[in-house]
Amino acid sequence: TMTRRRSLPKYQMYRTRYNHDHDTQSTSPIGNSSTSRCSGLIKVIIQVIAILKLRNTWRVLIFGFLSFTIVLDWTASEIFLPPFLERRFGEKIPIYTIQSINLFGCLILPPFVGALTTGREDFQIVMPGLWLMAISPIFVALSPNVGGACIWQIVMTIGEVLWSPRIISWTASLAPTGMEGLFFAITSARAILGPITDAVMGTMNDKYNTNCPECRDQYGHFCDVVVNNNDNANNAVQCVSAQEECNLFLDNQQQQSCPQTCLECPTWVPTDPSTFWYLLMIAGIAAPLSV
Repeated sequence: TMTRRRSLPKYQMYRTRYNHDHDTQSTSPIGNSSTSRCSGLIKVIIQVIAILKLRNTWRVLIFGFLSFTIVLDWTASEIFLPPFLERRFGEKIPIYTIQSINLFGCLILPPFVGALTTGREDFQIVMPGLWLMAISPIFVALSPNVGGACIWQIVMTIGEVLWSPRIISWTASLAPTGMEGLFFAITSARAILGPITDAVMGTMNDKYNTNCPECRDQYGHFCDVVVNNNDNANNAVQCVSAQEECNLFLDNQQQQSCPQTCLECPTWVPTDPSTFWYLLMIAGIAAPLSV
């Protein structure tokens, strides 16, 4: 039998042409990434320099830092107000309900305020808002109690919803096209001072709103429950908290109730919190005066 031999296909060889730039990039990915990072960093630096040359940039930046003193009210609401209410009026006070007056006011009021102030220039609304927010701590200074704290939150919120949205509008009007977000970030540059204000508020809290650890348990609750201790030779009563016994004994002849606040703690040193609220108001007034 005859076997038929199969013919192989004919292949033609071609020379591949390489792109030397592409070859260099593909063979050195580390160098490529470092080059792109350097170029990206250079572009950012060039953009920042170009923005700093704009007069409107400095207007926005200066206003942000000048309004720094008035936003101390927000820090006081978060750091100083809760311990102020709890130490002086007890754990049963709705502390965070009072504090949330500002939150809910800023969620509900801006559309109504915007509708009522349409057609007016920005700073015709900004300045009254700054003044309202600046003088709002005087209500707690004159009446350092729960009612004064509520009025402070209400007046502060009204001032905030007047000036804060209008500053956003003003900033957007000054920003070049496409750089609105960057200008908003410049307005918030005062946030770099946040750690300093937190430290100042802590110092003020310790000075004008002192704590009473002797009348609390290890968890921070007041030892406000009376327990008769018949084993005590001095016929004293022991105060306990809701969680544990406290090392607090009261003379049965002098005091019949255990402390529910720091004001009732026998070892507590009285302080005047009104001083802090007056200082906060003076600091806030500096903002509308300088603007």
